Amino acid sequence: MRNPRQLLYHALVIAWKDLTEFRRSRIALAFSIIFPVMIIAMFGYMFPSTGMSVNNVAVGIVVEDTSGQNATLAVSMIRSAFANSSSFILVNVSTQSDAKAKIMSGEIKGAVVIPENFTASLLNNTRAQIIIITDPSNPALSSAITQAFSGVIGAVSDYFASQIIAGGIHADPQFVLQPVSASPITVVPGGGSYFDYIAPGFIALTVMMSGLTGLGVALAREREIGTLDGFLMCPISRVSIILGKTLSQTVRNLIQGAITITLAVLLFNVHIRGDIILIVFILVLGTLSFLGLGILATAVAREQESAQFILGLLQFPMMFLSGVLFPVEQMPMPLQVVSKFLPLTYAVNALRKVMILGVGIEGIVFELIVLVILCGITVFAGIPLFDRATRK
Repeated sequence: MRNPRQLLYHALVIAWKDLTEFRRSRIALAFSIIFPVMIIAMFGYMFPSTGMSVNNVAVGIVVEDTSGQNATLAVSMIRSAFANSSSFILVNVSTQSDAKAKIMSGEIKGAVVIPENFTASLLNNTRAQIIIITDPSNPALSSAITQAFSGVIGAVSDYFASQIIAGGIHADPQFVLQPVSASPITVVPGGGSYFDYIAPGFIALTVMMSGLTGLGVALAREREIGTLDGFLMCPISRVSIILGKTLSQTVRNLIQGAITITLAVLLFNVHIRGDIILIVFILVLGTLSFLGLGILATAVAREQESAQFILGLLQFPMMFLSGVLFPVEQMPMPLQVVSKFLPLTYAVNALRKVMILGVGIEGIVFELIVLVILCGITVFAGIPLFDRATRK
């Protein structure tokens, strides 16, 4: 049996050797410090101690009753309630159909409609309705909009009730107690479940994780163990190597995406209202964007461990800041700005619009343009960087 002191000495020598190598790897050392700082700061700002709230959410207001004084008063009270609010920004919209179209395109997140018969209903001692239109592709945000505006509509109802009582009008007691009520509806008939909301996020997240870690780490590992040198010694262009591996990883990602969608539909009754071909197109663009980021990380990092550090630094913010689990609008403004630079944000938004709202390609033009630009930048920047790295 070996001397325990000798065993301990050898263990300490090996540990010292590993720590010395770690210290000499500037990338690994830097990211090992940056990563925990980024994680604790990100979660600290995402979940502030004062509670969650929405920020700068655009909500349309439609006034179909343009001739009645009661409608004008109700609109004035709603505007006054949110005049100094940092949560909601009221936007004038001409018609209810325009409001629904703007919700579908993402220009606004909901709408409040004063119907054409609002004043007439009150004059006839009939309960008047104020319609709240929400987006079923974002249940948490829809709930926040419904709750906030229902409260204001309740205050409007109380005001009209006091006027009815003061005027001595004899009417149905139920009408007197609540002359105005909120009528929430969704822009898509039937709405959707919470899993309908998170399913597109998890599909995009699966593609992102596979794309980032699959190609980037595979190339770093092949270069580290020497098999990549065999490719480079062959009369094969480095561009062909990257494109071939990108193609194989894209096929694998599409298979994973198809499995995830199938299970979501069969096991959790997720509804897909849009074109499946458009969903595949979004997944392809998202895959290429993530693969490009993986190539960039591989080109910068010489070792597999360093590549994993960089990919983790890219992966974790996208997991939590891209609206996969909860709305981006509930984050503080600095984090909302960060989310606009993450490709997963646009992939998730595009998938939700197609799968939940059933929009066509015209409804996700902006998201597709951003993904194409990100794809072009990351892939075309990653190929020459990888080529330069392999020549060192």
